[in-house]
Amino acid sequence: MAPRRRFGTTWWGKAWLDALEGSASLDPSRLGRGRTYARNGNVGPLVIAPGHVSAKVTGQHSLYYRVDVAVRTLAPSEQEQVAEAIAARSAHAAALLDGDMDPGIVGDLDAVDVRLLPGPGDLRTDCSCPDYAEPCKHAAAVCYLVADELDRDPFLLFLLRGISRDDLLTQVRRARRPAPAGLATPAPTPTAGVDAAAAWRRLPLDAALPAPPPEVSRREPIGHSALPPQMSWDLRLPPEAEVDVRRVADLALDAAARARGMLLDGLPSGLRSGSRADVARRASIDGTELGTSRLARDAGVSAKVLRSWAEAWRLGGDAAVSVVADGESWSTDQAALEAARDALVEMGWARRSVALSYDSLKLRGDWLVLGGDQRWYRLHGTGKHGHMRLVAPPADDVCDLVDAPEGTSA
Repeated sequence: MAPRRRFGTTWWGKAWLDALEGSASLDPSRLGRGRTYARNGNVGPLVIAPGHVSAKVTGQHSLYYRVDVAVRTLAPSEQEQVAEAIAARSAHAAALLDGDMDPGIVGDLDAVDVRLLPGPGDLRTDCSCPDYAEPCKHAAAVCYLVADELDRDPFLLFLLRGISRDDLLTQVRRARRPAPAGLATPAPTPTAGVDAAAAWRRLPLDAALPAPPPEVSRREPIGHSALPPQMSWDLRLPPEAEVDVRRVADLALDAAARARGMLLDGLPSGLRSGSRADVARRASIDGTELGTSRLARDAGVSAKVLRSWAEAWRLGGDAAVSVVADGESWSTDQAALEAARDALVEMGWARRSVALSYDSLKLRGDWLVLGGDQRWYRLHGTGKHGHMRLVAPPADDVCDLVDAPEGTSA
């Protein structure tokens, strides 16, 4: 019988697993099943970026789940302490400059209150599966394979904390090189750019932008690495400021992703969307339970309601969100409603089975409504002033939303 595969065979891989299993406040009951998933090859390629790991994991019945592991990145002041602590010891600096990492770095950083390995609150897992445990078995499988990656390249631990290998080496060299007497360190030359107000002045909100410069036009591989790295915030704001820096970071990343879509794909900015349609768009793109719950809390609605808005946005865009969220947006054009009813009757439905009200048709428990964009929508739920969801993409013809009744040739 072949020996079972082990994870974390080097000091760095073992240290990651010790932190994961011991001090990261994760649910130990899922770890065993996560190891089995990792051993059986259920985890797809890992995408490792500053503060983030993601992968697709095959679960039961060959279903794919998206797993995200977020690791708190070090603030700029902590990054400086890391470089200074390494530069202060010749052994650490020599090993680092030689492409290796001395495990003693961890203890030296602990001495200056900088934790390199994840502890409570530093690591959060999220999965699109219905299991609310943290971690679920899919997320645990990803975490075990991260240990394998650290076995191969311990510098990835610094990357997860927000410092790339090149940046770390540059900072350590700078910390070890004393500045010449009487000379101040020159300020870095700012990167040339375009003032945002000037770029947008006299342009409609959804106008196409001019062709981007070559360095922006280069398309990166699809994945989180194509977006700006997770931001580090070195802020100490008083509670009365009522600013959640995580929300600021989320909005900044969303704005960057939209700007990239405008530059490379000619997509609209979405700036004309109302707040409800915008939060539905963000929930649709995020797709994770944790992200949806946080967005729903910010928007003042339940996660169930936001999920229905997100599905409506995927099926029909901003107009569909308005139809689902606001029954007052339904058209009351009686002529259009009566014509639609006649079309369904001609299709084979009994007239008595198509209930006509002042703003909708009701057929077998579903509502057929005309939106402000003059398209037809099929909704299911508890009623106009209750929870509603869109069950199909909108259509120009109401008959395209309904199958012919049984026994009737379509």
